[in-house]
Order: sequence, then C-alpha cells, then structure tokens
Amino acid sequence: MQFKSSRTENADTAAVAIRFSFSSLGPRLLTATILAAGAIAAVQIGGTVFFVVVSTLSAIITFEWMKMSCRGRSPWVSLLSVLVVVVSCAIFGLWGAELALMAGALGSVLVGISAKAERSGFFIISAGVFIFILSMIATIWLRAEESTGIATIYWLFAVVWATDIGAYLFGSLIGGAALAPRISPAKTWSGALGGLLTGTLSGIVIILILQSADVLGSIVNLPIIAAASSVLALFSQAGDLAESAAKRYFGVKDSGAWLPGHGGALDRLDSLVLVAPFLALAILLAGGSAQLLTWVGN
Repeated sequence: MQFKSSRTENADTAAVAIRFSFSSLGPRLLTATILAAGAIAAVQIGGTVFFVVVSTLSAIITFEWMKMSCRGRSPWVSLLSVLVVVVSCAIFGLWGAELALMAGALGSVLVGISAKAERSGFFIISAGVFIFILSMIATIWLRAEESTGIATIYWLFAVVWATDIGAYLFGSLIGGAALAPRISPAKTWSGALGGLLTGTLSGIVIILILQSADVLGSIVNLPIIAAASSVLALFSQAGDLAESAAKRYFGVKDSGAWLPGHGGALDRLDSLVLVAPFLALAILLAGGSAQLLTWVGN
C-alpha cells in the first residue's frame, strides 16, 4: 500500500481545483460575452433603452434577493419589492433622483415590514432593496451626464469586468491563502491582487481607447485615472465579498441558476451594485466627472 505525502495531496487538490475552474470557464466566458455585448449596446444607445435595461435588471436582482433572503418566500412580498423598484424608477424618470430616492426608501421600509410579518429580517431585507434602488438611480444618472456620461459608464464597466475576470483567473492559476475564508473560501489573496492589477490596467486602457475614438478629449490625467481605477477595483471586490457574505448568511450557493457559469443576475452584478453609488456620489460632490476624473467629452 502506498501513502501520499501531505505535499503531494495538496498538489493533487490544487490540480483538481484548477481543472474544475477551467472546466467552467467556457460557459462562463460565453455568458459573459453575451451579457457584455448587450450592456455595450445599451450604453451606446443610451436614453430610454439604457433606462429600461437598467431598471429591468434592478427588478430582477431585487426579486432574486427576496427569494434568497425571505424565509416565508411569499410571492406577495417579492412582488411588492419589484413594484417598489418599478415605481421608484418611474418617479426618477418623471421627477428626478431626490423624489425617487425618497420613494425608494419608503418602499423599502414597507417591504421590510411585510417580510418581518413572515419572520424574516426587517433590516437586511429592506436595506438590500434600497441599495438596489440606489444603484439603479446612480447608474442611470451616470450615463445621463452631458457629454461624458457614456465614457464614465464604459470606464466603470471595464474596470468592474476586468477586476472580476482577473480575480477569477489569477485565483484559479495561482491559488494560495484565502482572502476571507469565513465568507468565501474560494477567494484568494492572489485573485484579489490580480483583480486589482487587471482592473487598474483596464481602466487606463479603456480611457486611451475612448480618446482614440474621439469619445473623450485629449486632456486626461492618467495617474489620476490609474488611482481612480484602483479604488473602483477595490470597491468592486468589496461588493463581491458582500454578496458572498449574504449568501453564506442565508445558506444559498447562488442567487439564481439562469445564467450558465454565473448563477443569477445578482451574482453577475454584485460588484456594480456597490461601485455605481460610490462613483456617482464622488462625481456629484466633485461637481462633475470633468472635475473628478480630468476628462471632457468631444
């Protein structure tokens, strides 16, 4: 009888993990490509199309959140949460962000009260619904900024997508110590650093591409873009960890199962949910993306 050393067993385990990761890479890449193409088309068209796409996705992730977080799983509470998102979006389109946020906050409280009646957690459920509404409004608001909105959204998407891809690839290839073993044992420090690197580089590259395509003017401070891209990459990974913590808390693997290789829409959009409001607030406080990010539209 032969006995393997612990080092050999660890190597075998790592090899199995790598093979498993790459076996799921095909469906993951195909799904990501289709989603990215749809997102790019919506960004490019803008206006009502972008508004409808973002609001629809917000309603979907809210529905997934309610299925994941509500113990009673009442369809009425889930429908109420979706209705709150739709009404908030309509108010945003008609009367602006301030009233939409007020309506969203009130609606989120009503959803939390309804969920509490079914012995679910009031705070975590209502907070989740309001965060999704806040992210929806922030994303639409960023795209609507005159002359630079399209560049801001392209940059945001590029950084978030590249961070996610880089973290997945570096973590699968290198492995190593877990980043947050109690939250998500599969996430590693190598993946986190790889995601930070790819997110930062992609933020710089997309700005150079947008300049060459005459979407942006020539006045861009690349060191500031690099720093801002790094910050977005960090927030992107924080959003991913936050959703992982929520899934572990509720005892579910994925928010859904309809996206091959990705689970549900919330699994795919968790990073954007956190990053978009942060970026919108920073641009609002700075007086516009031209002041914060040193770029101007053409």
